[in-house]
Amino acid sequence: MMASAAHAPKRTGTEEAGLIRRILGGRRDLFADLIEPHLTPLLRIVRSRIGGHPDVEDIVQQTALKALTHLEQFRFEANFRTWLVEIGLNEARQWRRKCASSLLLALDSPTLTQLPVADERHSPLVECQRKEATVRLRAALERLPEKYRIVIHLRYLGYLSLSEVARRLGLTISAVKTRQVRAQQKMAKLLVESSQHPRSRACR
Repeated sequence: MMASAAHAPKRTGTEEAGLIRRILGGRRDLFADLIEPHLTPLLRIVRSRIGGHPDVEDIVQQTALKALTHLEQFRFEANFRTWLVEIGLNEARQWRRKCASSLLLALDSPTLTQLPVADERHSPLVECQRKEATVRLRAALERLPEKYRIVIHLRYLGYLSLSEVARRLGLTISAVKTRQVRAQQKMAKLLVESSQHPRSRACR
């Protein structure tokens, strides 16, 4: 699908609306024809949000799947590409949130099970606890030696793959993995220490 997008025919808004109606009428096999002209712009927009991470094409494919399964929600007053891009941007935002929270999950410390960052409820207490967890995480990150801190920044905050980090730092992938594990261990220890000596009781 991605490879042929650049050669897909351009359609007027009326032609595209007619194609959408045919798909909604049961011709789901025509969805590839509908979405192909929009894949390259969508890929470019998603990449601008998450950088050159290998998951960018997965996000685009997930966007296409959601567009197909929710096509009946499309309102013909809007432009199809605009609607599709909105879905893609939402998928990119969810991906970024997942990557940010994965830093805590990757630390694999018993203390992290007490951190409410993965709780989707929106009570004032939970929101306050989330902020405290973020402050603790940032403080622990700042206390890491530079060689570990930069690996964490690039992997979890810069969304780079192991090979990309290795290339940027002039290291082997094995060395990057080792530094990442050691950084996680050190951060877990720092988080344990901060939980034993909390600075703020604002959420209690």
